Amino acid sequence: MRWFWIIISISIVAALVALMRSRSNDVAEAIVMPTSTAAQPAAMPTSSPASQLENVIRIDARTIQLDGRFDVSGTGSTADPYKITWPLMMSAQSGATPDGAISVPKYISLLDGTSIEISGYLAPPVACDLTEELLVMRNRWDGCCIGTPPTPFDCIEVRLDKAVPIKGKHLIQYGTIRGVLRIEPFSAGKYLLGLYRIEHGQVEGFGG
Repeated sequence: MRWFWIIISISIVAALVALMRSRSNDVAEAIVMPTSTAAQPAAMPTSSPASQLENVIRIDARTIQLDGRFDVSGTGSTADPYKITWPLMMSAQSGATPDGAISVPKYISLLDGTSIEISGYLAPPVACDLTEELLVMRNRWDGCCIGTPPTPFDCIEVRLDKAVPIKGKHLIQYGTIRGVLRIEPFSAGKYLLGLYRIEHGQVEGFGG
């Protein structure tokens, strides 16, 4: 009878040891698994702020679609600026109010501070030999009565890093501007006078 209880006792002890080992392994796994998951490399953020908005679709590594309508190529860097179109810039007028205020659409405001490239008609503010400022416009305008006067949505004030000479027969020429876009509404009373500005501008196609 004594041997019977000895065998039973040994069996119980063995079962308890096995149970304790099993629980120990479970605890170890519960500790190790989160650590292993945390050790995985985090997903790298995209180089463009466009990925932070719901109404922006990334088509590929270099192209985004804004508001489901405007395809914009580039990454917004100095070496690879966003290629901006006038229909995109002009779509901001949907946020304008009769009192001169404006609520800039989010898909446009995300471009603030990024490097962009846009082509249009270029004109200096005044007739001079050199200029560090230009106006890039969607439509040709002579500053008076020939052409289509610009609005705050289809023209951009440009500040150049380097003055360029004014040459050629015409003060208004077609060219390309690259630089850092700033979105800064400027109003006088109930009139919105300006919206877009480019800093550190570089120009191609002007002064030839």
